[in-house]
Amino acid sequence: MVRAFLVSVLGTGLSRVLGAARDIALGHVLGAGRVSDAFWIAFTVPNIFRRFVADEGLTGALIPALARAGRDEGEAAARRLGGQALAGLLLAGLVLGALGILAAKPLVLAFAWGFRDDPEQLALAVRLTRILFPFVVFVSLVSWAEGMLNQRGHFFVPKVAPGLVSAAMVAAAVLSAGSDRAVLAIAWGVLVGGAVHLLVCLPPLVRLWGPVPPVFAGLREPRFRAFLREMSKVVAIGVFAQVNIMVLRQLASLLEAGSVTHYWYANRVVDLAQGAIAVAVGSAVLPAIARDVAHRDWDRFRADFSQAIRLAALFLLPAAVLLLVLAEPVVAVLFRHGRFGAADAEVTAATLRAMVPFMLAVAGINIVKRAFFALDERNVLLAVGGAGIALTAGAGYPLAHRLGVQGLALALSASTAAQLLAYLVLLRRRIGDALDLAGVSGPLLRMFLAALPAAALARALTAPGAWAEGPSVPNLLRLALAGAGAGAAYLAAAWLLRVDEARRLLRRLRRPRR
Repeated sequence: MVRAFLVSVLGTGLSRVLGAARDIALGHVLGAGRVSDAFWIAFTVPNIFRRFVADEGLTGALIPALARAGRDEGEAAARRLGGQALAGLLLAGLVLGALGILAAKPLVLAFAWGFRDDPEQLALAVRLTRILFPFVVFVSLVSWAEGMLNQRGHFFVPKVAPGLVSAAMVAAAVLSAGSDRAVLAIAWGVLVGGAVHLLVCLPPLVRLWGPVPPVFAGLREPRFRAFLREMSKVVAIGVFAQVNIMVLRQLASLLEAGSVTHYWYANRVVDLAQGAIAVAVGSAVLPAIARDVAHRDWDRFRADFSQAIRLAALFLLPAAVLLLVLAEPVVAVLFRHGRFGAADAEVTAATLRAMVPFMLAVAGINIVKRAFFALDERNVLLAVGGAGIALTAGAGYPLAHRLGVQGLALALSASTAAQLLAYLVLLRRRIGDALDLAGVSGPLLRMFLAALPAAALARALTAPGAWAEGPSVPNLLRLALAGAGAGAAYLAAAWLLRVDEARRLLRRLRRPRR
């Protein structure tokens, strides 16, 4: 699992860095206002629908199904199931793409009712949505390839592939900077990147599985129908998750201009900080615990689940503490340039702080949900997801009215933390002592304590910075020094506090090369 995690975190990390470059470039070219709000709503709509046929839901259903097929009937049955899944995804993706193009206007209004008061902004968002919707087909096929490759122990290419979409968007932004049609060029760049990030997954797929063409015959076979039943639950789970996002976008669209963009960029910093770690751990743990559950090896399940939590916490706990003290410097260096002004950076930094609990909770959920996927108990995900929507909506409206976009971030943090707690309680009831939460509480506490001196040092080093100036050379050097110093302080404190994961990491770094 550690090897899979390291490979996955490298690929996901590269993808997140390219995603950060995308956000920096788009913030510079589009700023934070009516046009950028229209683009990010249009970008959100097809990405919401991709959740129905892609991402962790698809891999969560496909990987256990492939494992069972290979165990029961051999590799040929697993390959056939993969081909049938590919056929189903092609049909579903084409239908969703066509419906999205036809229903672009009501979909935009479903996510941003506030746009109805600005016909030009609404028209732009609708046009961009129609351009972007075919992306659903590309990303669903990439997620299928990821599930196939992960089941064979390959993690790098499908994790780095989404970064190619970001790279294409950066290229489009740079080439069209200063043009009135820059936002349209960026939208077309998304589609170009979507095609490329599918193509790069094909060589390792063919190498590990051989040719896997879509299999339209036998779609009524029991094994494929069982996979479809699991996917139908995934779709329902996706509906709950995306309604949650719709609620947040709707509330943001009712606030002052730029709020959608401020929320987006704060969320992107969180994604950059936790995405590589949480996604990598989740990807690495699912094949392992799927095998554990299939063989009812609960001792191994306990070990794998505990290791996944500790691996994620080793990096995410210090990241969370550092974001609380470095929100302004990070936002200023990333986005405070071009059309993204000082006031935009200030609001985004405040929103980022409010999202730090969300960052930790969603990372935990990303791991815990893998256990429910492996156990084929998606009804729990449906129930908890529905409760999460109600909590987000119930807290989001009054908090947004009182605190603006920061209130939305606080509502999301509260809702996500409550969902994580519910998942842990329900999983504990399902598998009992195999969860072993008591065994990870001590290491997590020591990691948190180790992060405190790191945060104090980072705060002291960045306090003199003139962050309203944005990414000036002195600011870049000061933030880099603070990051390096905080990292060293954290590892030193973790060593003294006997954090085993940190000690193993330091021993590996000190080990001489042969």
